[in-house]
Amino acid sequence: MKNNSVHTTVLTALMAVLSLILSQVKMAVPGLPPFLTLDLGFIPLFLALLIMGYKHTLVVALLKNLLHFALISHEPTGSLALLIVEFVFITCIVKVYKASTKKFLIGGLIGTLAITLVMSLMNYFVLLPMYGYIVNLADIVNNVKTIVAYGIIPFNLIKGAFLILLFFISKKVYQNLPNSLLVKFKKQNP
Repeated sequence: MKNNSVHTTVLTALMAVLSLILSQVKMAVPGLPPFLTLDLGFIPLFLALLIMGYKHTLVVALLKNLLHFALISHEPTGSLALLIVEFVFITCIVKVYKASTKKFLIGGLIGTLAITLVMSLMNYFVLLPMYGYIVNLADIVNNVKTIVAYGIIPFNLIKGAFLILLFFISKKVYQNLPNSLLVKFKKQNP
């Protein structure tokens, strides 16, 4: 039992660090503000979900974002926004997904709509005003409605589609992992 706990703790830490590293592989979305980027940091989160389950995946996401804040960004809005997206999207998948592609697509679509709604509200009322205050940019504070309508909403719809694709890639990777590794992390399917 104790050995299994050590394996899980180590894998949780490794997935958090791997997610942090892959989150630095950024892709801009043409026509949208440059601070809205897609990255590959969700792949380790999806692998953690498939291998260790929901609760450990939330821990991986939390650790990754704490590391991101401490080591890379030093301002809380980006890390907080990403943590919210990760929690909301993963929760939507877990609530619907039961190993069938059709159910995953439904969960992914619900997750896409959920992150779009949640992030639109969070950016409108909290994140963009906070960011504008932190970096002392009145333009952001004065144009929150425009940024949300023409930046945040389209970006999160695109990000949701991107995350669905990343989940399928992660599932393929998971299916090719050696059984000897997976046996150490017995868990309920998400």
